[in-house]
Amino acid sequence: MKRLGIGLALIAILAGAIYFGYRYSLYYRADLYLSKGEHDPAIQAFTRAVQLPPTCVRAYLGRALAYREKGEYDLAILDYTKAIELDPKNAEPYKDRGVAFGKKEEYDKEMEDYTKAIEIDPGYAVAYFNRGIAHGRKKDYDQAIQDYTKAIELDPAYAKAYNNRGLIHSHAQRYEQAIQDYTKAIEIDPSYAKAFNNRGMAYSARQDEDRAFQDFEKAIALDPKLAEAYNNRGHIHLNRGQNDQALVDFDKAIELAPDLAAAYYNRGLTHLQEGEQEEGFPDIMNACGMGHKSACDLISTLGTFSITR
Repeated sequence: MKRLGIGLALIAILAGAIYFGYRYSLYYRADLYLSKGEHDPAIQAFTRAVQLPPTCVRAYLGRALAYREKGEYDLAILDYTKAIELDPKNAEPYKDRGVAFGKKEEYDKEMEDYTKAIEIDPGYAVAYFNRGIAHGRKKDYDQAIQDYTKAIELDPAYAKAYNNRGLIHSHAQRYEQAIQDYTKAIEIDPSYAKAFNNRGMAYSARQDEDRAFQDFEKAIALDPKLAEAYNNRGHIHLNRGQNDQALVDFDKAIELAPDLAAAYYNRGLTHLQEGEQEEGFPDIMNACGMGHKSACDLISTLGTFSITR
């Protein structure tokens, strides 16, 4: 009997090991699919993990992430909510559900979730960072600054927090402070193309075109698909009377981001300077149609007759 009891115990241990090994093999496969952007097989693997007892928070969080990346935000929110029910003292699902609410433009719920995550874990730098984005979206710039600053205090190597705080300073025309923040972001992450682009815009606002141009060049070298950097570099070419080079940059910006109104506006201006009205006016009209105020103002100034000739 004693040997039988030992044998049964060993079998139970072995069965448990196989069971949990299967569960974690599902996680491994699901994570691998996610890393490759293959959302459907990731969802299938996480769903199998969800169905295994005992219920595991990680499976719901993983499937929620796959749904969120796929753009199925309602399903993601359901899974994050289930994870919260299973582990209400875990800040992560609140933060992640806040992201999903933000994607659905349910900004009050987004803010509530970030705040709840911070209440649970006051040292959660990412939750402060995300809430800073939400405050900025609602034009609560002072609150955004406070949250980005807190994120930096908690994580002094948080390059994105420096960059985003710099954006708020730029919006308030505090360009020196903005440049300091962008520079710090670049020191932390020298490959941060957007920080170079943003610093270039701050230099440009200070009429320091040489430094701005260098930053736009660096941004493009780091990220050849950063449409805004081409548009910004093109604007400097335009200011310098280098219209051919400006057009090359504006064309590239539009190729990369067909909805970038500023690039259409700048390309239209360049064509008009060259006397090429048939090319210039459609670009100006496209920019106005996308909500570019200066383009609409120019159309009003020029008059519809001139534009439709």
